Amino acid sequence: MGTTQRKERERDQRRRAILASARTAFVKHGIATTTMERIAQEAELAKGTLYLYFRNREELLMGLLADDIAVLTSSLQQVVESPVPPPEKLALAFGKFYTYSQENLFFYQVMTQTNIGLLVQSNVEGTVVGDFISVNERLIRLVESIVEQGVELGYFELHGPIRTVVAEIIIAMKGSVMILRNNLIPPGWVTEPEDVILQDIVQLIIRGLQRSSSHIITRDAS
Repeated sequence: MGTTQRKERERDQRRRAILASARTAFVKHGIATTTMERIAQEAELAKGTLYLYFRNREELLMGLLADDIAVLTSSLQQVVESPVPPPEKLALAFGKFYTYSQENLFFYQVMTQTNIGLLVQSNVEGTVVGDFISVNERLIRLVESIVEQGVELGYFELHGPIRTVVAEIIIAMKGSVMILRNNLIPPGWVTEPEDVILQDIVQLIIRGLQRSSSHIITRDAS
């Protein structure tokens, strides 16, 4: 391995270590109050060294969120490639998002406490935001592919442009998780477990997309 390759590998390793420390700091201190100084302390780096890798805390947030979305995208790719019908794929995709939000506290916090659009607008010239936009687009495209397949096979009938419908599905996913996990439902309104409520919500979404079963196209399994 040449000197240039070794330096690039070492830089990437340092960058990954900084992201890991930043994740710990954000979870420990909260997204709103975590500063670059606190992240530098967590990473055991001089603050000046931290700025060599990330211009600001917003870039760190987007870098971490891009990593999380990449993991979620990998899970959704498996759903898209599964042999089940599109309505079931959509339900599985919803379940992947819910489970990942449960298991990853940082992901849940940044998705519910951060103005992501503002993050992107304030860092348009950075390479980190480019990576974030790219991986986020891949995730959206996977959900689109499920809906497209549902339309193609006659399961779904859209009321508007597919990107709008997909945005509404993602909003419903995020909103449902946020409301239930933050316990925003008035006491006594519902008694069912959280996972049962979410399953009912996704079934409502699927029913809203479905058309008459007489239009469903059966593909040759061969």
